[in-house]
Amino acid sequence: MINQGLSIVIPTFNEKHNIIGLISSIQKIFGYKTYEIIVIDDNSPDGTYNKIVKEFGNDKKVKTILRKNERGLGTAILRGIKSSSYPVIVGMDADFNHPPETITRLTEEIQSHDLVVASRFIKSGGMEEKKRYLPTLMFNLFLKHILRFPVSDNTSGFYAVWKNKLLKLPLDDIFRGYGEYHIRLMHYAQTNNFKITEVPVYYKKRKYGRSKSNLGKMFLGYLYCALKLRLGK
Repeated sequence: MINQGLSIVIPTFNEKHNIIGLISSIQKIFGYKTYEIIVIDDNSPDGTYNKIVKEFGNDKKVKTILRKNERGLGTAILRGIKSSSYPVIVGMDADFNHPPETITRLTEEIQSHDLVVASRFIKSGGMEEKKRYLPTLMFNLFLKHILRFPVSDNTSGFYAVWKNKLLKLPLDDIFRGYGEYHIRLMHYAQTNNFKITEVPVYYKKRKYGRSKSNLGKMFLGYLYCALKLRLGK
């Protein structure tokens, strides 16, 4: 764990059954250390924001932001980054796909790198949801070996990065839309000569609720984004 402090940014929408357990798990891992958890909720109809406030309203290490007039994963993450207090940012999902124990490995590696990505497609990585594993792997092989993106999992969404390095990138262009923001992050990190590495992660199935991703539509959007970046358009 880095000494300077860690800001863990978690966007939410209808995650009231997952977010309390996730925050509690992170707290158990980091305990007394210097960190904050920033949850950005897009006014979830299921009452996610109110539940977090009820459970953690007196906890100074849990910062909850309610966005009433904005929607979108990318812009929610950007709001969290702009609200962060510490020099290392960790981005992750709220649904337990991203195991909180992996944060420790990310923060170990960030001490000697600019950006660390949790990868499903290196040794010891993987996914419990097998139907999604193969198409996601094939797409990432295409990104890495054909379009020359920098890592094995360019659609991860689970990463650690130094804030001072991140602020040098065009954040408003990167953090918009849905999960394709991570492809843009990888592209701009690569073109700005970030020192990048990967650590293994095994994605578990979400504990509660339904995925908000349409796999076919998502891949088409990601492909368009990746081609546009590589063609310089």
